[in-house]
Amino acid sequence: MRKFFTLFAAMSTMTLMAQTPINIIIGSKTFTATLADSETGEAFAALLPLSVTMNELNGNEKYHYLSSSLPTAAYQPGAIHAGDLMLYGNNCVVLFYETFNSSYSYTRLGAIDNPSGLVSALGFGNVSVRFESGQTTDLTPNVQSDKVPSTKVLRDGQLFINHNGTMYNVQGGKVNAE
Repeated sequence: MRKFFTLFAAMSTMTLMAQTPINIIIGSKTFTATLADSETGEAFAALLPLSVTMNELNGNEKYHYLSSSLPTAAYQPGAIHAGDLMLYGNNCVVLFYETFNSSYSYTRLGAIDNPSGLVSALGFGNVSVRFESGQTTDLTPNVQSDKVPSTKVLRDGQLFINHNGTMYNVQGGKVNAE
């Protein structure tokens, strides 16, 4: 069991955001997006699940102002791509559905993996959008010293480990399985 906690502690120091997908649900259509491996991506993931009304702007984007600020690392991306999920300022989430050039500065939140069908899902005008934690397919690390493999569990944007039927948080403490 000691090897399990050593492995677990090492895993908790690794950055997991690059492998953390989220679902963006618009009407009956679900898009998988990958969050940026950044403090901003991590802070956004902590807000999930999140249901918002996104407003239309310029025929190429939908936006929503959050009630709180997120960390920023703004830059001028130049080219904006359909499916880009960006932060304008420190609290305006922007989902782009067209590709174009821009001189504005944004902080990258992530991007939709396959934006095919995004334009038709978003439609014209304001739209209800739900952001929620996604599932990954590579959530099963094996602990060499044990016969039963451990599994990672994402619950409300937090990572837990299920080992031999007991749930552990990233600090190695037991938690309720719920």
